[in-house]
Amino acid sequence: MSDYQKEQEAARKRQERREKRAERRRRRALKQETASLLDKVALTGAQEKIQDALEAERDDFLERDWYVRTGKAKLRGHRNGYAQSRQVHLAGGSIEVEMPRVIKDGGDFQSGLLAPYQRTSPKVLETLPQLYLYGISTGDFEAALECLLGVGAALSPSTASRLKAKWAEEYEAWQDRPLASHYAYIWADGIYIKVGRNKEKLALLVVMGADVDGRKHLLTLIAGQRESKEQWLEVLHDLKERGVEWIGLAVADGIAGFWSALEEAFPETARQRCWVHMMRNILDKLPKPKQAQARKSLQRIYGAATRAEAKARIARFAESYKAYPPAVKCLVENQDDLVGYFDFPQEHWRHLKTTNPVESPFSAVKSRVKRAKRMMQHWSALGLVFKLMQDQQTRWHRLNAPELVAAVVAGVRYRDGLQVKAA
Repeated sequence: MSDYQKEQEAARKRQERREKRAERRRRRALKQETASLLDKVALTGAQEKIQDALEAERDDFLERDWYVRTGKAKLRGHRNGYAQSRQVHLAGGSIEVEMPRVIKDGGDFQSGLLAPYQRTSPKVLETLPQLYLYGISTGDFEAALECLLGVGAALSPSTASRLKAKWAEEYEAWQDRPLASHYAYIWADGIYIKVGRNKEKLALLVVMGADVDGRKHLLTLIAGQRESKEQWLEVLHDLKERGVEWIGLAVADGIAGFWSALEEAFPETARQRCWVHMMRNILDKLPKPKQAQARKSLQRIYGAATRAEAKARIARFAESYKAYPPAVKCLVENQDDLVGYFDFPQEHWRHLKTTNPVESPFSAVKSRVKRAKRMMQHWSALGLVFKLMQDQQTRWHRLNAPELVAAVVAGVRYRDGLQVKAA
């Protein structure tokens, strides 16, 4: 093939590609036009139906059709045209309707379909909390809702302010709700969240619990200034006042105030320190060249099949790293609190060794609150955190072998993860 023929072939292929791209653009444009026409038809139909319904309501109120005399019946009023057109925002867009008017004679006429001053369907109002919850700030509502409902359909940013006040009320009611009497496991942690431009972080004392069906629930969420024994006592006493009588195992990191409060409020509850935090604390007390090997040794303790095996490996670790007393002391002094999970079903161990059930959901919450630059008050952040956690709670995984949770609550005993047979 000559150079001229090659150039001609290349030009032909370029032209084919251009034509294909043009055809794809034409199809996309046609599809968009069809979709736009579909929306217009749907909104036109909705407008006609709503207008007909409003006028039917007026006719029912007057108890007579057009040009029909009442006879001896009491006159309830006269048709009086229409009020000024009102724009109503629906889930599929915005329409204009005319509210029928009545000259009062037999009582006030009010529509049951469209309340006075109502301009937004309840379905649209339901989207507002979700828009705000997932990152749309109050000042961004206009742009976001114009995309959904059309130009001029934006709602006042004050709506978001009312939402936050409503969430605060919901939080107060939620915080006072009764709880179950028995929880096999709870996870407790103190979470610090940066709110807006405030210098001090918002401290949240959080307790999560597993019910008899193995489902995790947020039991309490209280704002505080520090993780002291007094504040944790307040949290635990609040759980008692709301019905909690027994807790099988409490999982937390090295919060001294929490463990002291737990000893006072629920002295029979078993203890389990978070292994992730413990390993981090121990490794921080070792030289960097020693950390990789030490981590493997700690992981072998973490993966032990029995309490005796774990204790033996702790002793070997203490001997191997006796040249670093702070690291050895950190492990040995807390060893009893690191093996509490052995007295519970082996199927639950992965949930009981760390405080991840609390920390993982809060990672997304921290990211969302951090972006809320306009949220300056701690009380409004608390409401937002509460709603975010409520939303996430529906997606939390149940404990493995959830049927065993009821056995733990019933008092069945376990040793090294296996059920102890009754004599």
